[in-house]
Amino acid sequence: MSDNVVDPVEAMLQRTGCIELHYKVQECIAETQDWRKCQDQVKDFKKCMETYTEQQRAKYNKITSDPLKMVLVVRGDLKMGKGKTAAQCAHASILCYEKCLHKNPKLLQIWTDTGQPKVVLKAESLSEMESIYRKANDANIVAALVRDAGRTQLPAGSVTVLGIGPDTIENIDQLAKHLKLL
Repeated sequence: MSDNVVDPVEAMLQRTGCIELHYKVQECIAETQDWRKCQDQVKDFKKCMETYTEQQRAKYNKITSDPLKMVLVVRGDLKMGKGKTAAQCAHASILCYEKCLHKNPKLLQIWTDTGQPKVVLKAESLSEMESIYRKANDANIVAALVRDAGRTQLPAGSVTVLGIGPDTIENIDQLAKHLKLL
């Protein structure tokens, strides 16, 4: 990586104050060639990240005390491969992130600083997904539909994933609680 390119994961870890513990985990794995021998380092890193997350929640409780999440609703009727599904979910996450950045940057910062919780769910049909999308828009909740480019498994324009949020778990559950985990 060139000197002027910032790794976003490293930048996030620097903000948490846990980057040195992250490096210790990496060094241990490199030295031992077995992550199972690095459990002490992993536990220390995990504890640091949990402490940071709790500090961020306390900091942002002034804005919202409700926990936040994003859901990614995959069309179950398309029978996409695992890699295709993962890529389409990534697209939905980015689209929702970008929308929230413009719509509610404070909420986005809270979600980002508290671990970016996401849940992947399944809709049985396009009509079910579009209905949820309309309800999200009506409720003023960030939502984005992903349409496939048509280069691999699906015809161009196929709606594959609906991203919803980030928003409060309560708001998102009003839209998607009935859906099953993928």
